[in-house]
Amino acid sequence: MSRPRHADDILNINVGGKKYTVRRTDMLADPRSKLAEWFKPGTLKPIATDKGGNYYLDRDAKCFRHILAYLRLKKEKFVPSLALPSKPDDLAKLVGECEALNLAELKELALDLLNKYQRTEEQHYVTSYVQVTLRDFESWQFEREQNQIALKKKPTTEEDYQPNSAYDEWDNL
Repeated sequence: MSRPRHADDILNINVGGKKYTVRRTDMLADPRSKLAEWFKPGTLKPIATDKGGNYYLDRDAKCFRHILAYLRLKKEKFVPSLALPSKPDDLAKLVGECEALNLAELKELALDLLNKYQRTEEQHYVTSYVQVTLRDFESWQFEREQNQIALKKKPTTEEDYQPNSAYDEWDNL
């Protein structure tokens, strides 16, 4: 039996035995990924379900939390590198999961950080991780401020306003 698929659905997904509750739009945040392919509305591709009726993905649950964080940050147009784990062994596992799920951007971010780790001594890794994360956040913040300045310069009507995130919609109710 196939479920109807709508873009704003709340999904229960069992990933390797751990259950996640997510919005379908989170799963669609990276349109080239297998997750987007599997969960997009109108797709006929069957997705396995467990005994409880939850969608089932035979993937690593610990890595999936980083993938889900990445998808949420990407959807919200936030700094996706903030979703990366801080430990090199977790980064290496994430690279494999990204390859399997066709999450190219997250894979490249993880590989970049993993390569930086390999080039530095272990005691300096945390410092490198924090520096990269802060740099990415500051870049994102600067870009956001520039966009806000540009928006202030051009007049807009309420009809032209489109919220940046689902949370912005709540503020406007």
